[in-house]
Amino acid sequence: MDVNVFGTLHGSPLSEADAAAARTVDGVEDAVLLPVAGLVDFGGWEEGVHVLDPDESAVLRDPGAVPQPGSIVMPQGTDATSLTVRGAKSDLVLNVIETGNREMVPLITAETAQALGGVPDLKDPEAWSPVPELWIATEDLSNPELIGLQSELVRTLGIEDYQVSGAAVIRAAFEQVIDVLLMVVTGLLGVAVLIALVGVANTLSLSVLERTRESSLLRALGLTRGQLRGMLALEAVLIAGVAALFGSALGALYGWLGVQSALGTLAAVVPAVPWLQLGAVLAVALVAGLAASVLPARRAARLSPVAGLAAD
Repeated sequence: MDVNVFGTLHGSPLSEADAAAARTVDGVEDAVLLPVAGLVDFGGWEEGVHVLDPDESAVLRDPGAVPQPGSIVMPQGTDATSLTVRGAKSDLVLNVIETGNREMVPLITAETAQALGGVPDLKDPEAWSPVPELWIATEDLSNPELIGLQSELVRTLGIEDYQVSGAAVIRAAFEQVIDVLLMVVTGLLGVAVLIALVGVANTLSLSVLERTRESSLLRALGLTRGQLRGMLALEAVLIAGVAALFGSALGALYGWLGVQSALGTLAAVVPAVPWLQLGAVLAVALVAGLAASVLPARRAARLSPVAGLAAD
């Protein structure tokens, strides 16, 4: 699901009326109420099992998470192949369908829920009682629109901000933070490019001074000033290009490892290489290297071949 609403509304569980109210909010494609039908012992405590019919699976983005008769959908990390679900009328042993989402709540079909006969009493009376959840599928919204949708749901349903969660809301919040960090990193990258520009220019200037006789000999053998400038420009472009390639490869690797260490416990981290941005970085590096070669190449080209051969 993109967004889910959990908890109670003014002390009462969410109802179909709340689902109907959620459908009226702009940006909501569909909203489905998931009642509680039983309890399952998972991770040492009893967790509520919710009902979702395959006909209402439009709120799910993962086709593998659609519950089937005789089965129970469980979050990622479930080791068991079957689990016992307690009901008010009977207990059922159901096959486990493991999803790739660590935050998925247990799901069964309405047919399976009917066989359970309702929600039994909790073994621990002091434990938190499971309540229905409202799952919402959103339209294709941008991050600011998703944040606005969250606020509109809070206002429409009369709930608190923390009661509206879900993959889309969490993704929007993370992307807002990441966008700010990217702006800061881009600014630092600009400063690094300027520093690298000076560094490449200094390297080429020293190279020109050390190879004065070599450059003059090439000029004396027929190399034109333009060809000498081109040779030094090619050298600068190679320096900048190789550095940019190594930097991009190492940056992508370190970035993936950093995200894996920070978010790997919450969800599976799939590498996505931004080829367009990396191509832009490489292009800027090549242009910067070419610009850094202008002054050293100009000095080398202006030197007389005779004077250069006579230099120590």
